[in-house]
Amino acid sequence: MLEVKSGRRLVVIGAGQGGLSAAVHASLLGWEPLVLEQNEVIGGKAGGIEVQGYQLDPGPSIVIMTDIYRSVFQAAGRSLDDYLTFTRLDPFSRIWLEGQSSPIDLPSGRGACLKELKRAVPEDYDGLLRLLSKLDQAAEPIRKTIFSKPLHHPWQLADPRLMAAASKFNLRLTYKQLVESFFSSRLLRAFFYGFPSYSGQSYHSKAAGALMIPYYMIEGGVWWPEGGVAAIPRAFARLGAELGVEYRTGAKVCRLQVEKGRVAGVVLESGEVIPCDALISNRDRLSFEKDLNRKEPSRPSSSYCTFHWGVKRIIPHLSHHTLLVPNDFALGFEELYGQNLPPASPVIYLNSTPAPPGRTCLFAVLTVPAREDHFDWHAAAPRLKEAVRRRLVELGMGFDDTELDFERTQTPLTFEQRDGSWRGSLYGAAESERLWGMLPLKVKDDQISNLFYAGGTVQPGAGLPMVTLSGRFAAGCLPKL
Repeated sequence: MLEVKSGRRLVVIGAGQGGLSAAVHASLLGWEPLVLEQNEVIGGKAGGIEVQGYQLDPGPSIVIMTDIYRSVFQAAGRSLDDYLTFTRLDPFSRIWLEGQSSPIDLPSGRGACLKELKRAVPEDYDGLLRLLSKLDQAAEPIRKTIFSKPLHHPWQLADPRLMAAASKFNLRLTYKQLVESFFSSRLLRAFFYGFPSYSGQSYHSKAAGALMIPYYMIEGGVWWPEGGVAAIPRAFARLGAELGVEYRTGAKVCRLQVEKGRVAGVVLESGEVIPCDALISNRDRLSFEKDLNRKEPSRPSSSYCTFHWGVKRIIPHLSHHTLLVPNDFALGFEELYGQNLPPASPVIYLNSTPAPPGRTCLFAVLTVPAREDHFDWHAAAPRLKEAVRRRLVELGMGFDDTELDFERTQTPLTFEQRDGSWRGSLYGAAESERLWGMLPLKVKDDQISNLFYAGGTVQPGAGLPMVTLSGRFAAGCLPKL
């Protein structure tokens, strides 16, 4: 155990990417962090697993904004290249439109991508140029505000830089209306419609910020870390260990010791009591608050249903990231966003990663509602799996059960039971219950003065880059030593 000086003991609950980032940043501020992880594997949802010789990334799979990781290692006086090797993917996405005999590949690099889209959807080329120009102007103000520090007070929304970014768009329009004001082709509408779900919103919301995700993909690239996505939290854990962070796996926190409005310690399931001077929770904030007997929101935001297959042969036509778009994709998005149902004919995202020789590791992801009372996930998952496999057969990518080394299914029930995600949601409460109706939750607790939060349900939001920033935000809120 660490020999902790008075006023320096920080406990971090959860060794997901947010907790790992928080521990690194806190150690740079003079704290001595102890990270407690209830599972045996570090990395949270981004932690890899091995199944029959396949290395799986069953969580995040699209890697962008690698400069955020680089900045953390620079702050620690290290070079990211000594810990992680990133390869830029080209193409960064392959899109199969139902009824077309060949896919459209979106090449790496803004110029090459624009050239290909001008050829594929010339009717949308001018709209794409207009959109990218607006996003160019919004990117720097967003970096200096949303990505710089957490927003805890409504008056912070009046920051001139944030208002400058917002002014680039007609804020009276919903995200869907914005997309349709730039694009008419089903290619770009289908590609853009899904991005609000990456932060638990819908295309019926005023979610112009979701346009930044495809912007970063086009402008900054999509990357593959050597060793898989799990290499990212492993690199942060290694950096933390070098800085003096201590990690304990198999250590489940069952309750807090709170005295006079402050956390004095945490109690493990084993009965051990660990004192602390501050606490950062990387658990889903709503699940954590539920354990504190606080009021729950009424509805969760969205989630995913995923299928992993190890196939005993090479499946043709796949890129690293492939999007399968049905003809009735608009109906599917309306079922998802408007009716809060899993789409009957979904847009399917496929991730194909390195596999043993002569085999394919295939990961299929569908955006779906979280655990809701109006449908049964035990019945829905098999139906969705068959919809995916039918579509794969139609495109010449099909396989039968005899060709499988393994099959894995994850639903919102998985994320709730295994990961502690509130009602299986990956983004917290529904958008109507976001902070001030628009932002993820605060990183500061309003009732316990030395309790802070990291992870995908707090600012600046979900996704590995944002979760990494949430760790920095939480550490930055710690009392000064």
